[in-house]
Amino acid sequence: MTHHLLQTLRLLLVSALAGAAWVAHRPAELPNTPPPSAAKADDMLDMLRQTAIKRAAVMEISEAEVNRHLTTTLAGKVANVFGDWVAFDGARIDLEPDSARLFLVWKLKGHTRTASVDLAISRDADNFHVELLHGAYGHLGMPRGMMRPLYPSLRAVAEALDPEIRALFQMTRITIAKDKLVLDPRFPSA
Repeated sequence: MTHHLLQTLRLLLVSALAGAAWVAHRPAELPNTPPPSAAKADDMLDMLRQTAIKRAAVMEISEAEVNRHLTTTLAGKVANVFGDWVAFDGARIDLEPDSARLFLVWKLKGHTRTASVDLAISRDADNFHVELLHGAYGHLGMPRGMMRPLYPSLRAVAEALDPEIRALFQMTRITIAKDKLVLDPRFPSA
């Protein structure tokens, strides 16, 4: 009796692990990315810098604009440590109220694989903080601590986007809304 129960538990454990592996390897649905436009890749960076300097009006950047910029800016900037076997295929963002889901995309022998992290931005006094809330490998949702293997890739993306991040953090307030970023560069009223 005990032997059959143990065998059943082992079978359930192996089935659960196989199911989790299958869910993790199914790529997530990515936000639509508009085709690259004729605009220069650094237009968004210039726009952010000018907005921070002028401090005149609230600026909105659509999710599509951010994704277009990510596509053109990250192309060839993130090192490929695995040679021809795995290739970094870019990043996409899905903006929801108060959080942003950043998708990292790889091609593994021609097959798309994704990982995503949910990020939130907050500000205390003079500093912005970006918090990793949780994430997913493919469709397999994971808590924040389980996303640690992605840190080198996230760091590489952050380094590639360093000028944009610095310009973005010159704003007084950053609000993540549905499908857009709302940037307020104006000085706070006293």
